[in-house]
Amino acid sequence: MTFAPLGPFDPSIYVSLAFLFGIAAQFRAMDGYSFLRRALASLEPKTGILYAVALVTFVFSPFILNDVLVLILTPALIKYAKQHGLDAAPLIVAEITFTNISSSLTPIGNPQNILLWVSSGASFVGFVQGTWLFVLGSAAIATVALAPLARRYRVPRDPPATMGSLSPAYYLALVTLTVLVSDAVGLASYVPLGVGFVLGFAFTFREASMVAREFDFRSLLVLYAFVASVTAVSYVLMPLLVPYVQPAARGTQPYSGLFVGVVSNFISNVPATQLLINTAGVSPSLAPKIAVEAGLAGNLGPIASFANLLALQMARKSGVSVKRTIGIQVIVGILAFIPALL
Repeated sequence: MTFAPLGPFDPSIYVSLAFLFGIAAQFRAMDGYSFLRRALASLEPKTGILYAVALVTFVFSPFILNDVLVLILTPALIKYAKQHGLDAAPLIVAEITFTNISSSLTPIGNPQNILLWVSSGASFVGFVQGTWLFVLGSAAIATVALAPLARRYRVPRDPPATMGSLSPAYYLALVTLTVLVSDAVGLASYVPLGVGFVLGFAFTFREASMVAREFDFRSLLVLYAFVASVTAVSYVLMPLLVPYVQPAARGTQPYSGLFVGVVSNFISNVPATQLLINTAGVSPSLAPKIAVEAGLAGNLGPIASFANLLALQMARKSGVSVKRTIGIQVIVGILAFIPALL
């Protein structure tokens, strides 16, 4: 089954996003919460909590929605900071920063990458080949930038006796393998995502109703509204926008990185990506570079990424200084954005 574009609207993008949210729901339903928190606890005695946060988010963000990681880890980080009398702001910044960076690596790490993957027709392997070096460079810069803060978080703790169920990790590996095989035989991108969602029931069949409860329908509908509205506006204003958008879509640097960075901090990185796609189109060879620019732009300000908004909202409700969190994030984010300009 294929989905033919309806004017400027491409139904396959919306189907792919729905399946991506379904995969995230399966991960949560098989107790992905506990799995990630145990991974964090096992790394903490070796790296310190700040770099443990960075490592866990860096490893898992390419394979599960970055918003999911933020929802899982932020309450745990705030609780940890309060228990040990520590400042939670740097921990939240480490989480946001490395989630935005590493989710840029693969087509399934965040919603804007799905948009680029589907619309450009880039292969999964080709996408990763075009992103990995920039992602590693940005992560290295962020690691150095956070070093002065990391030294304050050396609180000795014993690692957990066991990692518990590894089903969430097995599931993400299975989804990734499905995507790679499907990509190798030339299937449409939404096919492996749909298969990956269905495969999740092999782990959650006894609690299938939990998947429906964990499915974030509200966020998906908000995302649909963002994408659809930008699609409609860019279609109507295309003659006016083309001169400004085309150089960015062609990867002209540093214009492309600056354009995506600025626009993302006005309308968020998902709508900014959709604006490029609808106004000028993005080629398979340039889709990975745009993905890096949009992902790293998420670290430049509080509204540039939906994950940022989620983390800051939870921080505010828990009494964490949002102003301090944003201040640290902007400084680290500007430094970590440098590879997007290359």
